[in-house]
Amino acid sequence: MTRSLHAFFFLSLLLITCLPAGPVQAQRSEGGVPLSFSLALAPDPTGTIQVTPPAREKLDAEDRQSPVPFRFSVNMPVSVDIHTDGNWIRTGSGDNVWRVRIEGRGAEALILYFDRFHLPEGGRLFVYNPGRTNLLGAFTGANNNRMSTFATGLLAGDQVEVEYDAPSGVQAPELRISEVGYAYRGVAGPSGTLNGFKGSGDCQVNVNCTEGNGWQIQKRGVTRIAVKRGGGSVWCSGSLIDNARHDGTPYILTADHCGALSTETDLSQWIFYFNYEATACPVPDQEPALTSLTGASLVAHGGNMGYNGSDFYMVRLNDSIPPSFNPYFNGWSRETIPASPSGVCIHHPMGDIKKISTYTQPVDSAHWAGGIHFSHWRVGWSETNNGHGTTEGGSSGSPLFSNEGLIIGTLTGGESSCDSVKLNSPDYFGMFSYHWDRNGTDSASILKCWLDPDNTGVMKLKGWATSVPKEPFAGKVSVYPNPAGDYLKLRLPENATGTLRMKLMDVLGNCIVTANLEVSHGMEQEISLAGIRPGIYLLELGDGKSHAVRKVIRQ
Repeated sequence: MTRSLHAFFFLSLLLITCLPAGPVQAQRSEGGVPLSFSLALAPDPTGTIQVTPPAREKLDAEDRQSPVPFRFSVNMPVSVDIHTDGNWIRTGSGDNVWRVRIEGRGAEALILYFDRFHLPEGGRLFVYNPGRTNLLGAFTGANNNRMSTFATGLLAGDQVEVEYDAPSGVQAPELRISEVGYAYRGVAGPSGTLNGFKGSGDCQVNVNCTEGNGWQIQKRGVTRIAVKRGGGSVWCSGSLIDNARHDGTPYILTADHCGALSTETDLSQWIFYFNYEATACPVPDQEPALTSLTGASLVAHGGNMGYNGSDFYMVRLNDSIPPSFNPYFNGWSRETIPASPSGVCIHHPMGDIKKISTYTQPVDSAHWAGGIHFSHWRVGWSETNNGHGTTEGGSSGSPLFSNEGLIIGTLTGGESSCDSVKLNSPDYFGMFSYHWDRNGTDSASILKCWLDPDNTGVMKLKGWATSVPKEPFAGKVSVYPNPAGDYLKLRLPENATGTLRMKLMDVLGNCIVTANLEVSHGMEQEISLAGIRPGIYLLELGDGKSHAVRKVIRQ
């Protein structure tokens, strides 16, 4: 599966359709060109489905009442079915083309939510604007999921064309659009208003300014999230997060107040935007490329949106992350003492491109407003070379990094803003140490069970810089005796051959010993622990394709 890119055509005797240059959209798809383009079929506005625009005065009043998280879209119910709506055309070669136009007059952008989505092999779905300057797709059977739901990424403008192409003989699909996301702010629309892209306060600092020089790895894990919940969608921020197995499980950590109102169906239609950032320090003239994945499942959440705990929400992406996204699974620390003396927050304020805010004074423990526990870090932001970063709506759920580059909290909220009076007002981040095991007693309300599934007791975990999940060794990896004395024996499966990289770490994630082991068909290995202090350690083995971690006790 590859990322889709725009196809650009120039009018000539041989090429009879034109797709002008426009913003690149890269939702997970197969790429390609719709048949209507290659066959020079004129756009078909007949049978356009009109979506009733929402009342802006009502929306504005609601947004003033509840400014966080930052709502950018309301979902208008529709029922657009491939079997009853739109128009079919049979081409001269026997292929079939179905098209329908959807209009939400006055919208900055539109999102399509499908409550029936099942494409057969050979079928291709595209979404584009009538001017054919933006194109999403082709979506195929690879986008099917167990709930038969789907959501498209944002498409700027108030009209979209939906096209399904089916070669002759391909069975009929199931396609029904149940809601249209009507984006009225917080996106880069055609009106030129300062929403979404370029919409955050002028004090904010782009992540690729000098302030971000030491955070280029961590930023790759931070994502902008279009959170579908109930009757609308809100912008939040989150981060990919590593687990003690380093197995590439695509967990994303955000805030409970972002996701608590989302149903299982809503979660399957969340959209995660990666690498949405400026390439340099200045704000670019044009919006950066959009690369996204759709759909997730709830893993655990806790803290009752901050009122009874630390306000965390962790999901697992429904798809693996393409290597082309260059992801980074951020590390974390569940230590509470000493508190971090300095660090940053990386986030998407107002749904804007990725920003970085810096603190240079130690964080301290605090209550969230109305909360009953010391479950949050209180943070004050510092002026830096290129601004005075704060947080805003859309920053909710963003990671707080310690001076060691590890996640120590997720944003609940606060009073800071680019207003000169509030530049130095504090923000509050749910403590990662509280997320770990203090919001409840079962796996649905704590992180411990998911991020340390083997119960190794690790306190700090460094991040992981590869996006390709590593398959475990086909057979069992065993260590004995365990607890061990001066020597530990390692038994590997028969398929383990060649050079294995061995790493022994303490529970804080510090590397104690590294070595290369030459292995032939799982031969037994003996490892010296002489000079290693008594305690609990993690033994990590890998050959670039397979990976295993075992807990070792040194007597």
